[in-house]
Amino acid sequence: MSEDNNELLPDLDLRLTESNPDDLYDRAPCGYCSCLPDGTLVRLNQTLLGWLGYRREELVARRCLQELFTIGGQLHYETHGAPLLLLQDQVRELSYSLRCKDGRMRPVLLNAVLVRTAEGQPLVIQATLFDITERRKYEQELLRTKQLAEEQREQLARANEQLVSKNEQLTRINADLDSFVYTASHDLKQPIDNMAGLFEELKSAATFHDPQAAPMLTMFEGALRQILSTIQGLTEVVQQQRALEQLPAEEVALQSFTEDIIRGLQPMYAPYATPFVLDFGAVPTLRMARSSLHSMLYNLLSNALKYAMPGRAPHIRVSTEAAGDRVVLVVQDNGRGIDLTRHSKELFQLFRRFHPDVEGSGMGLYLVNRLVHQVGGQVEVDSTVDQGTTFRIYLPR
Repeated sequence: MSEDNNELLPDLDLRLTESNPDDLYDRAPCGYCSCLPDGTLVRLNQTLLGWLGYRREELVARRCLQELFTIGGQLHYETHGAPLLLLQDQVRELSYSLRCKDGRMRPVLLNAVLVRTAEGQPLVIQATLFDITERRKYEQELLRTKQLAEEQREQLARANEQLVSKNEQLTRINADLDSFVYTASHDLKQPIDNMAGLFEELKSAATFHDPQAAPMLTMFEGALRQILSTIQGLTEVVQQQRALEQLPAEEVALQSFTEDIIRGLQPMYAPYATPFVLDFGAVPTLRMARSSLHSMLYNLLSNALKYAMPGRAPHIRVSTEAAGDRVVLVVQDNGRGIDLTRHSKELFQLFRRFHPDVEGSGMGLYLVNRLVHQVGGQVEVDSTVDQGTTFRIYLPR
């Protein structure tokens, strides 16, 4: 009867209770054998014979236990296993490999006891062998996995070293390029200024009778202005970058900060009512170097005014959004827009301009992108020609 309910247990087949010691010995799930103290085999069960592939008469009184092992196993048994048996009458979990008749190897664990006579003399060794083939496969797989992990770790370490080396090299190259640009622009400025002065003297002192002279002089003057603007732009980019790299980050209240920038832009939108809408309710403050944030917002807002759609009052919305561990600063306008299918890869290149009829240096978006990447952020742009542009700047909190 069960303790939990009154249901009868099923009747047992009485044949299951019958036991035959010889049958249990021969059909055990492990290998059994008995041998003399020198290792000579005197008895083996059928399980062990099945593993080895030998007939009983091929082994009993003809072979020793240690002869069933590999050469390394034989040496170990004779120098370690047998002396331990004599010393402590038993050994446990000695690992060997059986050599089967067909040449295959079967890994086993050996447990053995030494039976002595009443006088204490060694009589017989009774050994039990456990098949550990699957265990050995598992161990080998673990070892292979460990070796693979070590190789991958070493590869990753080498890759990291190469990456650090490349980063250091790029840092040096960037510093060298900045120094080169600053030096080149500084050295070129003086001779270009001299050319401009000489050109002014030439225009005032010389008389040109060729009717093509006037437009050529105008073209030359425009080229001089463009060269001067480019040199000045290069100098400003390097100087500003060097200055911003040394400034500490601080918590900036966006509402008042942006309003100050807008007041400085008032001459650009004087003919219109205030075109700006500010919404910083989602994230009212931003941690960033004040000068970096000022340069970034000033360039985006001034561009929004500069590239307003002719005949349409500008409308510019500046807002923030929360995005997990990042803040999104959004600047949206209804201006001319940019054809991203043609210019997406050139968007943040230095001196790249997309509306040549509007005066500009082509440095604004380059500087914005560089400032954002400097603090670990990224810029996304969505734009439609004649409808407007939206900049989404993702910055770490």
